[in-house]
Amino acid sequence: MSVGMGRASRLIVWAAVVSALLAANAGGAAEPAGEIQVGIAGAYRTGSWTPLVVSGSMPAPIELRVAVEDPDEELVASPATSASGPRRFHVRFGRPSGNVRLESVAPDGQAASVRPSLHPPLPAGEIVLLVIGELPAAERAARLLAREDGSRPRVITVTTPAMIAAGAPGLTARDFDGVDAILCCGTSLAEAGGQDDTIMPSVLAGIDGWVRRGGRLIFIAGARGAEAASRDPTVAGWLPGPQGRPGKVERLVPLRRSSAIETFGRAGRPLDRAAVAGLQVPLLADAPKIDGAIVAYEGNAPADLPLVIRSAHGFGTITWIGIDIDQGAFRSWQGTDSLLVELLGRWLETSDSGRAGETRRERLDLAGQLGKAIDQYAGVRAIPFEIIAALGILYVACLYPLDWWLASRGGGRAWLAWLTLPLMVTVFSGLAWGTAGHWKGKDWQATAVDVTDIDAADGFVRGVSYRGIWSPDNATFDLSAAPAPTVALAHPDVAISWSGPAGRAIGGTDAPTAHPSLAAGAYAYGAGLDALDGVPIAASSSRLFEADWTATWTAAEASPPIISSLERDAQGTLRGTLESRLDFPLDACVLVHAGWLYDVGSLPSGGRYDPQSGRGPRSLAGALTRRAANKERDITARWDVETRDLARILEIAGFYAAAGGRTYTSLEAGRLGRLDLSPLLDLERAVLVGKGPPGTAWRQSSSHGTTREASASAAAAATSVWRIVLPLGASRP
Repeated sequence: MSVGMGRASRLIVWAAVVSALLAANAGGAAEPAGEIQVGIAGAYRTGSWTPLVVSGSMPAPIELRVAVEDPDEELVASPATSASGPRRFHVRFGRPSGNVRLESVAPDGQAASVRPSLHPPLPAGEIVLLVIGELPAAERAARLLAREDGSRPRVITVTTPAMIAAGAPGLTARDFDGVDAILCCGTSLAEAGGQDDTIMPSVLAGIDGWVRRGGRLIFIAGARGAEAASRDPTVAGWLPGPQGRPGKVERLVPLRRSSAIETFGRAGRPLDRAAVAGLQVPLLADAPKIDGAIVAYEGNAPADLPLVIRSAHGFGTITWIGIDIDQGAFRSWQGTDSLLVELLGRWLETSDSGRAGETRRERLDLAGQLGKAIDQYAGVRAIPFEIIAALGILYVACLYPLDWWLASRGGGRAWLAWLTLPLMVTVFSGLAWGTAGHWKGKDWQATAVDVTDIDAADGFVRGVSYRGIWSPDNATFDLSAAPAPTVALAHPDVAISWSGPAGRAIGGTDAPTAHPSLAAGAYAYGAGLDALDGVPIAASSSRLFEADWTATWTAAEASPPIISSLERDAQGTLRGTLESRLDFPLDACVLVHAGWLYDVGSLPSGGRYDPQSGRGPRSLAGALTRRAANKERDITARWDVETRDLARILEIAGFYAAAGGRTYTSLEAGRLGRLDLSPLLDLERAVLVGKGPPGTAWRQSSSHGTTREASASAAAAATSVWRIVLPLGASRP
């Protein structure tokens, strides 16, 4: 008894301390320990995975978890942890003003909770740039990228990578989900390299994993960057090098002229000659064999002295610049501002203007359009308004004229109303129930759509899947996801969550009011982020979820998914062959490279394709936008914002920038922007796209006896797209 009371006392004391610290934090006071740190340097967005670190000492047996509201205003509790020291959680904020609850449970079952007051998150559609190091030009570059309505990218600066970890272990690529681009200064890495050998590797590994998942990294690595690369293998992997090998700095050489970097950066004024004197830049080994695009160089040929190189890294890109533009005269040179815009690839620039841009942000994005398309179920239809109106009119007519006539007929029989009124209510309730059952269906249903990407260079695999669930009953259910056993995968990292589009429209993560839900109730994760337990759902309603995972294809080295000898010829088109080694066929295949699309057709297991054997390539932009020639000009089919064609939406999302982006769709990409492989098409990569079996396996089960399993036909109804990224210029056995 004394032991239990002791544990409870420690719990109460700890909860009181945390409450006091959180109250102080809400008032703006700084505290050395016990604080809650959310996001990166305090910045985080709605709709994105967000790191939340609770620091302060606490007895290890005490479990701690964090609950955050989803767009339906329901609390979603994270997996519990009982580790000692600072504790790291990954959560998603579904509302700009949603509640957060910190829950602790003692070994004897006693629980306590506090509600911390956090500053509001950034809107889901806001662009976030993370700067590691001191780069004043980043803020000035953000002003160059401002819209006419005044909105511009948000720049978050941390002077050292250790600030990202916040002193808590467990940092992963998911911590950077709310970041659109990272600008990493080699000077910061070089100076922080010997400070903390335990935190630095985890931060760098998290950034590397985020890039491989589709992120954009700007690596500012001049002389100091070469120093950091010599000490850390992860940083060395960010240097441009031959295919399959990390880059290597042969030596440092002086930069004699600055005209190349001025031209690339579209500088309005030249760089001071004194700034160039004594400037050392890395000379990369095997420069002619570099796997990437050299976009700025000094000398007579690109391989003489590359200064800016873009290269593919998994499904993301790394832009390397061999000049420390965070040092010396570059800090005050106005050309550094436009240079950063060019390094970012101008993908952040937008033509949205004033009221037009504001109107677009009021609507749902492309991810919201996909959600509406998924939320369609066989046999589930909206009840026609005529039937609803007829039942309502008939019900009102029965309540007054008919019921009054029956009760007053024959000298008055008021007592009869005690029988007729309940009878009418029962009859019309039955009619309403039967009508709903006829139009809405009586069976659980599910539909899914997923995209599975394979990097043929190293076997890195990424999956993104969306699942809609329809319930005829008031119920709760458990849901989990994992990579499908289609290919042998190792070390899967899976996370599922609710799915909600960005924007301020109803159902959006930035909506001022919560999306109305008829099944209000909290639910929670299981032991990990791959399973949700006790998800409530109302009768005749649906819910939408998303899953993302990464893994390594165990057979990539011995048996690659695609054996390719493709390379680019002098005309910029492809030559060579590819052969499928997948265990399943791919249907409706196309091969995409640069601005061209090749129609492959069906590609069975063991099938081969030669780009020069068909009718030749056609314009990728024309194929995506359904452009057709009409006498004197080409006509582009306008994007239908009301379409529910899942395959068509995934086609545009997969090459969003190549299709024209917002100019074509008039919609932001939202979370579907992570599926865009357009940046890889000009970086010695080709992409094979086809339809195949589902790449993500969803498992749904009832949490009590009154619910039923979802329809087994969900997998058959899924729209599943497979994309294999193929490096050019090297033949694999």
